[in-house]
Amino acid sequence: MKSHFRNLLAAAVTVYAAALWSCTTDEKYDFTFSLPGHIVTELESTIVIPFTARNITSVSVTSTPQGWTVEDVDLLNQTVTVKAPSAYTADDSTVEENGTLQLSGYTAAGTSVRASSYLSLLNQEIDLCGQYSNCYVISQMDTRYTIDVTHKGESSETISPDNVDVLWQSERELINFYSYDADKGTFTFFVSHTDITDDNDNVTGSIVPDGNAVIAAYDAEDEIIWSWHVWITGSDVEASAITTSAGVFMDRNLGAYHNSDGSTDTDDIFKSYGLYYQWGRKDPFIRPVDYKFSNNEDRTVYNGAGNVIRFKYVGEEYDDAVGTLDYTIKNPMCFVLGSDDNDYDWLYASHDDNLWSSSSKSVYDPCPRGWRVPDGDAFMAMDIDQSEDLASLGDIRDMYGWHIVDTATGAKLFMPGAGRRSFENGILTNMNNYGYEHTPMPWVGYYWTTGIASADKTMAQSMFFDLNTTRAVNNRYEAQKEMYRANGMQIRCVRDE
Repeated sequence: MKSHFRNLLAAAVTVYAAALWSCTTDEKYDFTFSLPGHIVTELESTIVIPFTARNITSVSVTSTPQGWTVEDVDLLNQTVTVKAPSAYTADDSTVEENGTLQLSGYTAAGTSVRASSYLSLLNQEIDLCGQYSNCYVISQMDTRYTIDVTHKGESSETISPDNVDVLWQSERELINFYSYDADKGTFTFFVSHTDITDDNDNVTGSIVPDGNAVIAAYDAEDEIIWSWHVWITGSDVEASAITTSAGVFMDRNLGAYHNSDGSTDTDDIFKSYGLYYQWGRKDPFIRPVDYKFSNNEDRTVYNGAGNVIRFKYVGEEYDDAVGTLDYTIKNPMCFVLGSDDNDYDWLYASHDDNLWSSSSKSVYDPCPRGWRVPDGDAFMAMDIDQSEDLASLGDIRDMYGWHIVDTATGAKLFMPGAGRRSFENGILTNMNNYGYEHTPMPWVGYYWTTGIASADKTMAQSMFFDLNTTRAVNNRYEAQKEMYRANGMQIRCVRDE
């Protein structure tokens, strides 16, 4: 079986004294674990963990997570044998399912040095292989997930990757303990948790970590042949969906962590921004560095090794292959700038109206299984909430978005003013400047649909709004605004029925 494995829970793993030597003697020594962490999937299972000990004369156990037992430390063979707990935390509150094993090593000169390895008892596993899609929604913490990496989207078209790896992730160690099984065509990864602390930094609980990642499949020449979006969000998007006369919508944007729902808390607002998509492409582009798009900076992202990597904004002068569908599949982190020669579409040779479709979910649709990009007329029955449209600007401008109301049913959707990435240069833009006394702020929203522009068929349709910060009478809402396809914009997925 061909298998590629990574152990990357580095935040919880500290390794001491790799090739150290004393300041007072010439003694040299090493004391490290060969791998930074280990997963156990069965109660009371035993694992043998190798370590490296050079010029270490004795070893003792400094600490273990509660419930774990060190059965043997073999300095001669340089291994430590550990037994997993006999119960999960839910059944025995004293058990720590995740924690750190720490050993102390001693040299002949009496120098003490430590080595640590992370231990994890997985009590939750979720297999999503039967739900293959371009996007997987993850909402459960401390869980091992398995996804299919052989299908293109939800189609029957398959691939056989030579390797699969984390292309980018919004936080270091968001995706941990991941592996690719070439025989099964599956990719397995672990999602941990984020601690909740009080004002005194005491841990009061834990939640699933918010974040986004893209998993990429590579051929034998190390070129990307397909990629999948892993969307980690703190609540069930199925349970929180909102029914309207135009369909059942998610309560948040694609890639958002939740919906601020009119909150004026800037952290809530920022978490409600989704990812950005060029019309017809399946791969997302990252959010701004903060809710007000400071300095037009992108949020930092990391590869699987935890190194900072950057998205690129490329035009036809960058590469001869730019402007083709094949190029975007091979380069999911490249935002293709619009070309005047092709009416500012990211496809340069011709337009393709079928990349996203209202008749059936296409292979390039970025929404999770059971959801799709909304139809071109999906927002026609909606308008800005009248009470907000008529309210004083001081009462509503700090929400940075609108509630839009289904005029047939009264159902409401809050749509953040998360703006767009410009088709000309990829710059983030969501600010108006109508004379408001402070710095222009995000009050503009753009949301893609599958609709093709009726007047200029080289463009596509979107829902657009603009909060006018000088006169409320000039507020704008357009259910079918025509936009260049190279723009990067938000998506609010609708149920695929």
